[in-house]
Amino acid sequence: MKSLIIAAVLACAPAAALAADESGTWNVSGAFGEAIKYTSVCTLKQDDAGKLTGSCKGTQNEDAAATGAVTGTSVEFAYDTTYQGSPVHLDYKGDLQSDGSLKGTVDTGGAQGTFTATK
Repeated sequence: MKSLIIAAVLACAPAAALAADESGTWNVSGAFGEAIKYTSVCTLKQDDAGKLTGSCKGTQNEDAAATGAVTGTSVEFAYDTTYQGSPVHLDYKGDLQSDGSLKGTVDTGGAQGTFTATK
């Protein structure tokens, strides 16, 4: 009976509590087709609820405030920057890979690309 109660408690535990802490400095490599490739460095901090906050270096090497969340093995974060003088919102959605890296898509609200990130 005792093991059944323990199993029930574990099954009801929030997923964020079981997620790994993805805090740290991430080196992000993104691409929109073959024409646009870029790199950025994001320093993110994860709280106990899975919320991410921090900053990313934008295209002008500026510190751009970043926010996001970790849910299980899915990671999302976003920040605003500029590209050729125009404002751009970059929205990243990826999954943790077995080697600890992130891989997924980056969306501008128009163009979509792909990214990888490593600590």
